[in-house]
Amino acid sequence: MVVLTQIENYRVFLNIDSSRLTYSGVVKITVKGSDGKFFINTVDLSIHSVKINGSTVNYKTVQDQQSIIPEGIRPGDFYADIEFSGTIPHLLTGLYLAKSKNGNIFTTQFESTGARRMFPCVDQPNFKATFDISVETDESMDVISNMPVTSENRNDGRKITTFGRTPKMSTYLLYLGIGKFDTRSMKRKNMDIILAAPEGLLTKSQFPLDIASGVLDLFEEYFGIDYVLPKVHLISVPEFSAGAMENWGAITFREIYLGIDDSTSSSAFKSTGEVIAHEIAHQWFGNLVTMEWWNDLWLNESFATFMSYRILSGMKPEWDTLGDMILLRTEAALKNDALRNSHPIDAEVKNPDDIAQIFDEISYGKGASILRMVEGYAGKENFRKGISNYLRKYQYGNAKGSYLWDSIQEASGLPVSRIMGEWTRKKGYPLLTAGLQDGEIVISQNQFLLSGGRTDEMWPIPLTVKRTGGTESILLDGRETRIERDGFIKLNDSSSGFYRTNYDDTLFSILADRLDTMTNLDIWGIANDLFSFLQSGMSNLRTYLDRLKQLWKSADPLVIMEISGQLSSLYLLCPDSMLVSRVIHEFCEPHLAGLGDKVPGEPINVSIARSSLSYALSLADRDHATALASRFTDYFSLDPDIRGQVANAFARINGNFQALREKFRECSTDEDRTRIISAMAWIPNEADLSGAMDLIREGTIKRQDTWRFYSSCASSPTSRDFLFNHFDIMVRQLREIFVGSRTPARVIELTAPMIGLGRESEMKQMLQTYTTQDLQAGIRKSIELLGINSRLSKSLK
Repeated sequence: MVVLTQIENYRVFLNIDSSRLTYSGVVKITVKGSDGKFFINTVDLSIHSVKINGSTVNYKTVQDQQSIIPEGIRPGDFYADIEFSGTIPHLLTGLYLAKSKNGNIFTTQFESTGARRMFPCVDQPNFKATFDISVETDESMDVISNMPVTSENRNDGRKITTFGRTPKMSTYLLYLGIGKFDTRSMKRKNMDIILAAPEGLLTKSQFPLDIASGVLDLFEEYFGIDYVLPKVHLISVPEFSAGAMENWGAITFREIYLGIDDSTSSSAFKSTGEVIAHEIAHQWFGNLVTMEWWNDLWLNESFATFMSYRILSGMKPEWDTLGDMILLRTEAALKNDALRNSHPIDAEVKNPDDIAQIFDEISYGKGASILRMVEGYAGKENFRKGISNYLRKYQYGNAKGSYLWDSIQEASGLPVSRIMGEWTRKKGYPLLTAGLQDGEIVISQNQFLLSGGRTDEMWPIPLTVKRTGGTESILLDGRETRIERDGFIKLNDSSSGFYRTNYDDTLFSILADRLDTMTNLDIWGIANDLFSFLQSGMSNLRTYLDRLKQLWKSADPLVIMEISGQLSSLYLLCPDSMLVSRVIHEFCEPHLAGLGDKVPGEPINVSIARSSLSYALSLADRDHATALASRFTDYFSLDPDIRGQVANAFARINGNFQALREKFRECSTDEDRTRIISAMAWIPNEADLSGAMDLIREGTIKRQDTWRFYSSCASSPTSRDFLFNHFDIMVRQLREIFVGSRTPARVIELTAPMIGLGRESEMKQMLQTYTTQDLQAGIRKSIELLGINSRLSKSLK
């Protein structure tokens, strides 16, 4: 996309009326090199006047483009002055009101098109500019933005806060936070790292600051480029649609990520580190260099995803963060990209409504996974050098994904651009079929689809072969190839490639005999492939279990979490299956006995694996669930790693909604609140489920957390009828809360394929009544996933 007009600077002044939840403002936009065509994006703002070079002009409103077009623009330089006003709604986008028990704040969320809701601007990523921000508020209020405060002028109970000029950046990276904040900071080199939370909500933990400081050091070393701003805020936001947002120098997070205290679980502790690392990675990849248009959004998100796990693997090796990446990101991407209704990584984006729909597992998980694959193909140092050169060449500007592939190709001398071009433009991924033939291993590729069937699609695959003497790398650039049998262990070393592998019986026997030569990532990949073959109908339950049982003696936490997760999923698809319940006992009981009770200082992943096993066993074993439920009275004194399982079991066994509601009101952290919200969905009583929905309607449950209740209802076999009957209420509620977000479509994907079991036709008919564009991708996926779940559920009976 060629940009002729350049925005040089925005000078923004806002006057906030906190009592009326309104504001007025003036923005001066300095434009260089105009081609005579100029538009200004604006949504839900009242425009009072538009001046060009000091003269008032008329303007035309283009509703479907969310813009106004001033009249009389001539080629050349000019400046526009716009007077406007707006309200501060209780939404989760633009400048909005975020409520908490200790008081409210005003905060912003601009990605992807929220800036136009706060002030008139050219709200596209390729129109980068500097920003000068001034804000008038009540004198008692603190104000946070991307840059440090340069002045505060007080007068008659009011205060004008002025900030330093930002670097050249896109509008979606601007931030403004207004309210009463508690802060704690640390010095790092010549910059400040500042932890901020609404007054009374700042915990004592130093962990977020330490993680931020450590990853800043590691990223500066990796990229060879210093962090360029004089400070970075880590800001806890009480109501937030996203998990976090990389606003340059003012990163926002949900409270759950920064509110570290004694009630924080092991998994949340790790998530905090990974999310902070992700957002700080964006300060280079996304902020310093920004995608030219939203179709390359995936590059921002996938790179930050991959680098967060990669950089933490050196900082926190005991966390096994690459294991987290494949368990949380690669697995979700493999599942979603095996749908006929997936989309390419490089997705077409025509209008603002399309943008939110590509913030999904493909943009984050698949992108991160193929970056890991290309790193292995090009070599770690060539990969790093290519990235560093790319960032230096395009800093403070915009770039396309193809520019990065060219840079890595130049550093490595390998055909990276062609390979990555095919992987980013095609949806789906390959299934490799491997078998012995005439003393050689024959490998062929076809597209893998969870719904069954095949296509003729092919990919150039950077293939790794694990052998007794090391790893062999080859490029499979056709339908089939042959490799030597001698020393063969498995394909896809440490699950570094984004593909699945199905072995014939002979090769699987070889593989199973050599498990002790494999990494935990290898065994995870084999197990994950087996489950996908069962889902797709390529394998039956007997074959799946026969092969899985050859893997499940592994005591590695990653493998335990993968297998226990699979067995839990099978139970939820068919809770009446005696076979599935028996298999859960066979797997979980020995591993729980082997892990024993939690001891101080044990590896963090052992604690997480124990929780996963306990949850799976509680589904199939009422005695185990009853024992967990009996501990609910002492909820706040329990180990945080088992609180979720205890609350869930209490809901199922005792069904006491009043006790859950009272415990919810006693919660002081978001993590405990979300545990109780999820547990409420498992109460086997429709009146109590309606009571939980009342908590949503009255605002007791935060708007950001509503989806948790509904997704948990879909998981609970006894709550599915209730959610099916309240599905339309859920959809309307989510669309009102998460304006401009993919969340409503994502929750449909999470819920409809489960609540539709046994009533597939009715579910499909209901889904087809929703015709708004923002839901269509989720509806298509839901219908496909329902068919896959229905077939698998029937095979388990």
